[in-house]
Amino acid sequence: MTVLRRTGGIGAFLVERCLPVYPVYLALWVVAVECMIVVVGDASGPWRPSWDTALKILALNAAGAFLRMVDDQKDLEYDTVYNPDRPLVQGRISTRELRIAMGPAAAVALLLAATVSVWTAALVALILGYSLVLWWLESRVPVVRDNPIVNLAAACPAQFLATGFAMTGRPGTGAASWLQVAAVLLVFTTAFLHVELARKTTRVSEAGDLRSYSRVIGPTASGLTVLVLGLSAVLVELLLTTPWSWAGHWWPIAWLPLAAAVLPCMSAWIFFGRRVDSHPRGLPTVFVIVFYLSIVGQGLVFH
Repeated sequence: MTVLRRTGGIGAFLVERCLPVYPVYLALWVVAVECMIVVVGDASGPWRPSWDTALKILALNAAGAFLRMVDDQKDLEYDTVYNPDRPLVQGRISTRELRIAMGPAAAVALLLAATVSVWTAALVALILGYSLVLWWLESRVPVVRDNPIVNLAAACPAQFLATGFAMTGRPGTGAASWLQVAAVLLVFTTAFLHVELARKTTRVSEAGDLRSYSRVIGPTASGLTVLVLGLSAVLVELLLTTPWSWAGHWWPIAWLPLAAAVLPCMSAWIFFGRRVDSHPRGLPTVFVIVFYLSIVGQGLVFH
């Protein structure tokens, strides 16, 4: 018996579809972005959490709940075939209930964001609005819906917006240039793409599975892209934070992102060396967690 069957309602839907990973990931995302900006923006001291940090985490979780409701509705046809255990597929919650709940979720996200700054609220509004635009595009433009590469590219602006959202309020962007800010957006979006592409890289994808990247570019190209995305995220992060210029006796922590690069290499070795049917999913997820934690470590010891 699932959580939703025991308790029912939108609360149980969010428990089943978001907990425990989603809130932890979103909180880590906000903190890692703040820490990286402290280093890149050449702050006067190390990163420390603030009320803005907490409010942004809460706002992003509320926005994330909204996005989860949108995703489950727009993916209903696909989930009916490939994820039949989802609450909406099984009729344990209705589209009407989800659409009613989207209003309060959006309102909470915007209210929390507005307590940080006008820019924070504006970016949350853009994130929510873009999710609805993407939903409309998938329902009206076949190539966006049916080509997984195009669909993934279409999802990237939401990642840029969410990372930019985490830069608002304190600690801000400091002395970082627009080019450096853009590169920070690239680091976090590339890490996201590493995980997302790994999820649908396989040698045995079904012909009808329109979400398989391997179906479009082949398993070899897909697996190599996963590797390049992971290593690129690490490389760009190190070039931006330049740990060699400030680490001193903190060098073991300052250089931790480099250690995270081992995980994409392990994933690639398993997929190509062992010739497994599907690319490992757990290791890319672990990579993102370790990578983000290493960025937090840099922020905590920056001087």
